[in-house]
Amino acid sequence: MDLVEQMRRADFLGSEFLTWLWFRAETQAAPFDLGGEVGTFALWFEDKLVVGSAAVDAQENLFKGGHPTTSLEARTALRLGKQASEAKLRVVRETHEWAFTFKAKELSVSSIRIPAVLASEADDKLYERMYLLEQLDTMLKGLFGQFLRLRISADWTDVELPKLRQWIAGESVECEPLPAP
Repeated sequence: MDLVEQMRRADFLGSEFLTWLWFRAETQAAPFDLGGEVGTFALWFEDKLVVGSAAVDAQENLFKGGHPTTSLEARTALRLGKQASEAKLRVVRETHEWAFTFKAKELSVSSIRIPAVLASEADDKLYERMYLLEQLDTMLKGLFGQFLRLRISADWTDVELPKLRQWIAGESVECEPLPAP
């Protein structure tokens, strides 16, 4: 099997990850914790959400404005087997705040708004902007790492997936934060 075929076989991971983030953002009792220098941070979904299916020619649903993740239509789409494929997210860590669009299929971010840059010199501004982008990258990679560790563990089928299904069904669920790696 060539590399392209291997990548196609793992396409579902991005949508599962974004759907899991949606689930965790709404049900987790505390902020996300990656430990180390990253520490804790809050993550929530903003005013744009796209849900779709991996099936060929499947329709996508775009929800904009307000809080689309809490809408009846978005929850119904989940119940029909669709998953999050794109979302506008916000991350807040200490006094820094990032906003961006996450695209699940490519595991990519776009339209990134970073925290305000404090440096006054042009070179320093560039380095500070790069540092802030690196921090966002570290947080997203850390979250994806947490997801992957959970996804391949027995806890996925024994604990996480049943809670995720309850949440999709509209039942009240509260999750303990995952331990820092």
